[in-house]
Amino acid sequence: MTAHSKNVEERAFGAKCLVAAALPYRDPKPEQLVNGAWVRQNGDYTLWVQGGPLGLPYGTYPRIFVIWLTSEAVRTGNKRIVTGGSFSEFCRKLNIDRSRGKNGAGRRMVEQAERLLSSRVGIESTRNEITNKQQLCFSDEHNLFRSGSMFESEIVLTDKFFKEITEHCIPIDLRAVSALRESAFALDIYQWLAYRMFSLRRQAHPTWQQLNAQFGASFERIIDFRKAFLRTLPSVLQQYPGARVVQTDSGLRLLPSPTVVPRLE
Repeated sequence: MTAHSKNVEERAFGAKCLVAAALPYRDPKPEQLVNGAWVRQNGDYTLWVQGGPLGLPYGTYPRIFVIWLTSEAVRTGNKRIVTGGSFSEFCRKLNIDRSRGKNGAGRRMVEQAERLLSSRVGIESTRNEITNKQQLCFSDEHNLFRSGSMFESEIVLTDKFFKEITEHCIPIDLRAVSALRESAFALDIYQWLAYRMFSLRRQAHPTWQQLNAQFGASFERIIDFRKAFLRTLPSVLQQYPGARVVQTDSGLRLLPSPTVVPRLE
């Protein structure tokens, strides 16, 4: 296998709409919701998520599942996603246990995937004083892992979500996702850096207040968020050593850096 083909094989994609603002890290308490919806803000970008009957998706598994969904949609160019061997292989590469027992990773993956696919999302973005608003659901229909095998299911993505994740996706390295799979916070920071560095042409200065509004779902105090962020950042930079990130008193300084994975010609 050539170096180029290996890079292609390890390439995955994140969904920009769920990277620009973060899903919950833990099952949200009622007081953390706004009229029953999870709301995060990143500058002029606002994301809200309204859960289905099972509740809101949270933690690492919906993030991992969205990476797989996006990667398959980009790879196949089809909004009808058949899990089959591709999802099994994806879990194998990430070293995810397929156990369906009470506390098994497979069971938790299925539950969080069901929560995600049953949720509704709103996205608001402002540019040149014009606010664009859209609402989307993830799937038109799905029979998620009900046939006896976790890896035999079919998901039909909505036209809006398919268009969103294929037109606005973030190239990432599957090996990094595997290394960071135990931390939803680390996965978010990694994908966010991949997204920012992909298009960064001049240095940027996100403040701790801005970063907390985007990521800090579990932190009431900026100082606590800052400590947690700086505690997690080294593990992320270990997977993305080319990222040029400088800590400042007010936040971070991001300098133009090589992309997470080489750009395809």
